[in-house]
Formats: sequence, C-alpha cells, structure tokens
Amino acid sequence: MAASINAIQFEQRAKEEPQLREFLIAYFLIMLVKETLMVKITRAQASPINDWDNGNLIANGDFVRGIVGEIPEGWEIVCPNNAIAPIFKLVRTEDGNSALMAAGDGRRECFGYIRHPVHLEAGKTYRLRVRLRYEGMDDLNLNLVHGIFADGFNDGIFSYQVEGKNNPLAPFGKGDKVENVIGDNRFPGPEKPTDGEVRLYFRFSANGKVWWKHVSLQECEPIPPRLVKIACSWGTGDLDYWAKWLDIAGEKKVDIALLPEMFNGKGVKDAESIDGPSGSLLAQKARQWKMYVSGTFYEKRGDLVFNTAPLFDREGKLVGAYDKNQLYDPEEDEGATPGTGFPVFQTDFGKVGIIICYDSWFPEPTRLLAYKGAELILFPNAGYFTGLMPARAADNGVWIAVSSLNSPAGIWDSSGACAGEEEPNPTRHVVSLISSFEKNDEKRMLIATVDLSRRYSPHWWGGPMRSAPGGRRCRQTLMVPIKEEIANEARRWWEE
Repeated sequence: MAASINAIQFEQRAKEEPQLREFLIAYFLIMLVKETLMVKITRAQASPINDWDNGNLIANGDFVRGIVGEIPEGWEIVCPNNAIAPIFKLVRTEDGNSALMAAGDGRRECFGYIRHPVHLEAGKTYRLRVRLRYEGMDDLNLNLVHGIFADGFNDGIFSYQVEGKNNPLAPFGKGDKVENVIGDNRFPGPEKPTDGEVRLYFRFSANGKVWWKHVSLQECEPIPPRLVKIACSWGTGDLDYWAKWLDIAGEKKVDIALLPEMFNGKGVKDAESIDGPSGSLLAQKARQWKMYVSGTFYEKRGDLVFNTAPLFDREGKLVGAYDKNQLYDPEEDEGATPGTGFPVFQTDFGKVGIIICYDSWFPEPTRLLAYKGAELILFPNAGYFTGLMPARAADNGVWIAVSSLNSPAGIWDSSGACAGEEEPNPTRHVVSLISSFEKNDEKRMLIATVDLSRRYSPHWWGGPMRSAPGGRRCRQTLMVPIKEEIANEARRWWEE
C-alpha cells in the first residue's frame, strides 16, 4: 500500500479487498475497547473514594442527583425553628463536581440538619464515612455532627483527619479553610431490624460553610472484640503476700493485675528506686506470667520522692510510670513531691491511664486522660468514695479498675455499670459490657473480663451522639464552650 494513499482510495481498496476490510474492523474494535478501558481507569484514578459507593445504603451519597440550588434527591431538611435555619443546597464546586453545601444564616444560634432514610439489619456492623471541606467555623467538632438515628439506637463519627495525614484533626479558628477532611467510624448496629436515618447537622456557626462531597454508610466486617481480663485487689500485705497474689492472678491468665496504693506498706522515708525490691517484684511477676502489672510505692528519684505507679508489660519491661499529682495529707509533710502531667500508655490491648487516690476527687484528671485517648483507667488507692466511680466512668466513656488498701475493689464499664452488681441501676438504659466476673474473698481478688472495643453511654436514646461522655470530644452541645470560663473563674479565686 502506498504511503500517500488518500481517504477515498483507502475506502475503495477496503471494499475490493475483504481481508483489508476485516483487518480494519478488528483494528477499530481494539481501539474502541482500549479507549473504554482508559476512560474507566482514568475515572477510577480520579475517584479515590469510589469504594464508598459499593453497597452504600445512602442512595444519593455523592449528591450527583438533584437540581443545583435545591435539595439533593432523596434528602430532606429538618429545621425545628425556621428563624435560625441554616442554608442547605446542592452546588457545583470548582472542580465541576456536585456537593451539598450548608452555611450559617448570620446568627450563632443557627441549627438544623439534613437527613436520608436508611434501613439497618439486626446484628450487622456498619461503617459511616463523610468527605468534606469547610471554612469559617469555630470548631468542626462543635459545628458539625454526623450520625445515624433510629428507634433506641444511634452512633456516628467522633474524629476527623485531613486525607493523607494520620493525626486527628484539631479544632481550627475562625476563617480557616480546611480541604479534604475525612470522618470515619465503624460500629455495631441495632439488635433488631429498624428503619432510621443518617443526619448531617450544621449548628452554632453564624458565618461558617461546609461542602459535603460524599457520605457513605456500608455494611462491614464485625469489629474484633478486645477482651481484657483484669485482676483487682483490696487490703494490705507485704511483698511476700503480693508475690503469691500475683501468682494466683497469673494462673488465672489475666491480662493486667493491679495492686493498691503503697502496696509494700512503706512510707516516704523508706522510698526505693524503681528497680528496688517493689519495682523488681512487679517486673519479675509481669515477665513470669506474661501479664501487665501496676501498683504504687514511694520511689526515690535523685533527691526527690514520688508516689509512683509504674506499669510493666508482659516481658517485665517498664512501659512508663505515673507520679501522683494530688498528694494527700501527710504525704507532702513527710517529704513527697507532687508529680506533673497525666501520661497515657499504649499496651497490646489498648490505651491505659492511671490516677492515684486523691486524684479521683477532681474531675479533670480522668477527663484529661480520656481526651488523650485512654480507654482503661487504673485507680490504685488507699481509700476512695465508690460513688464517684460511675460518674467518672460515664462522664468520660472509659473503663475504671480499682484496687484499694481500705475500700472495696471494683471495675466499672463506660456506662457506669459495676462488675458484680446485683441490682443494675434502673436509670442506666444499656446492658453491662462486663462479660465475666468472679470474686474470691479469701484471696482478696476480683477478676472481670471486659471488651474495650465497645464503650456504651448510659442513656439508650442519647447514645454516643447526644449524651455525656467527655471522652467523646465532639459531643458537647454547648453553643459556647465553657472551658475558658471555668479557667477564668478558677484564676479569679486566687486573684480576689
């Protein structure tokens, strides 16, 4: 074939030569398939969240259906008070895609939400995700709420991060523009089939704006349980006694064993180094029985003495130590020094914080540990008010394990339920998350198995989206947070 053949000649030869005609048909079919595949690949590359639509129970979660300037198809606005209703509407973004925009109405009291119906099956696990950008909001965790609401059930998203970054998204100041924010959470669904709705709240922002790019609710694999077997103690004893006690706990195959405050019976004047007799006992038994061990004793560190609670891991290595911040009489008078800070320790079953004795009388230590991510709070003490424990646990959505010299041992779940309680509190509307419990009065040992993968709130309707837990850092519904006012008032006490 001549290189300079024109289109008319090419067409004529194709008619006259069947083989050439068949070749051309095959060639163009191959090119068509190639072009189709390239389009699919390009679309997949341009849509990193295309997996969000696989089995998405929200029919229009990417907001592609609807009229610009109106409400996306399948969604409905709910504004109880039209005088403070935010603006919700479908918009086209700069990249040509659809998004649901919400904006304040110029008033701080602004409140409303948009909802989409969903059906939830019994015994399933669900994953809720949102992808958005926002600007001009005081605090993402205050101004937006993303959750599922159904009869007797709700759950939702509690933390956010910028796509590609591992750190949770911190609150931003007014005027900040934040792109590519992802909210993501997995949770067990209801115990029976139920109809509910996904809600996207916009609230308490006069001039803020948010653009939801994608919302997805999918069934997912069940959340693996994180069963932790905890041994707590009460009463006094010397090192020989506690060595035998730890052996019994080890034989029970506990994950963590907690001794009381000052378990060695020694005061400030008899303080030891961290690798002295008391610390060495804890480390040795932790290593022997492959369990975590903690308890407190007076530790001499340089020329200072602290009431220290070390935490040893299953290999007998020191994970870290907490020094009692709130000393009680006569500790300071005898020469002890208060510690500073409330560290959180990573274990192979979750995050652990520690408070000691008098720390429990103040709400801030437990709340701070919860904000830092602690799931289980160890509370060794010489004596304590048991009535505080349900509040400390439920306020912050944490588990609390208690060993005491002069008071009962105890373990409380995140709703405030106590291990072994004979009559559950009728005002707590959730089941206890303590899966097993045993108490041996002769050995002075209380053992409970708990599941850290679940942290219920005390109220069945409020659930995690609407009730108290301070550890759920975005669930406060105060229009104006009071933390600064509390701090100002505390300073005023000393200035007047």
